[in-house]
Amino acid sequence: MRRLPLGPERRAQIRDDADFAMELLVREAVSGKPLSTPCPAQVVNISRRGCCLALRRLDCGGFHLHRCLQSPQDYLLEFNLPLPGGGARLVTAELRWLNREPDDQDMPFRAGLALVKHPRP
Repeated sequence: MRRLPLGPERRAQIRDDADFAMELLVREAVSGKPLSTPCPAQVVNISRRGCCLALRRLDCGGFHLHRCLQSPQDYLLEFNLPLPGGGARLVTAELRWLNREPDDQDMPFRAGLALVKHPRP
């Protein structure tokens, strides 16, 4: 089921609704060093270039996601994306935006991620 945009659509890729759990890990962009513990999230929608996540909180094991917005070049987000035939693929993304939305499932935060093709040298 696709959502209808409320206004003019700014994204180049069509987003598909999604509903699956995952764990997000924040890493330092240059060294790849983990900066957080795994943070539970729910994928709300997904496209070829990114996804929207629902989160219970913005603090992931001592690392606050606002830091990713302050210095996006310094942080990468990593998670396993389930594949249609089974299994999963490890993907890396950059945080593009954070919002708070009314939610009846105790996941009031939304995070917009853009997938990164070549995250580290």
